[in-house]
Amino acid sequence: MYDKHILTDEGARSIWEDGKKVGYCVNLKINYYRGLPLCCVDEIALTVDGEEVDPATMYVQHNGREYPYLEILSDDFPTDFYWLFGEKLRVVVKKDGGIEQGRHKVKVVLKTRRSYTPTMVAECEKELTFA
Repeated sequence: MYDKHILTDEGARSIWEDGKKVGYCVNLKINYYRGLPLCCVDEIALTVDGEEVDPATMYVQHNGREYPYLEILSDDFPTDFYWLFGEKLRVVVKKDGGIEQGRHKVKVVLKTRRSYTPTMVAECEKELTFA
């Protein structure tokens, strides 16, 4: 239902530090009609131009904070960080050279947990324009 909306062109760009491209980012929207704690994210699988992104290189930015992606999957990740409906969750990929400006095929699989229901799996594939 929400699959086609979870991946957005808005904010897709390279990340620069000290004049060098050190990665890139995309923004995701939640695949549910309500907000969820970040600890209810079971998986974010990202593929760019046919290449699967290593989860160890991914970071999640939300409300001015940055978390290593693998940290939000741990059993002891705090339950009080909420991803609300309509908010964008930025996924940053640390990669020397970033990504070339222009169109790239991006696929995301987002799995989230909700009370009393099975894990919701949303999949979206789009061509995004990276700045």
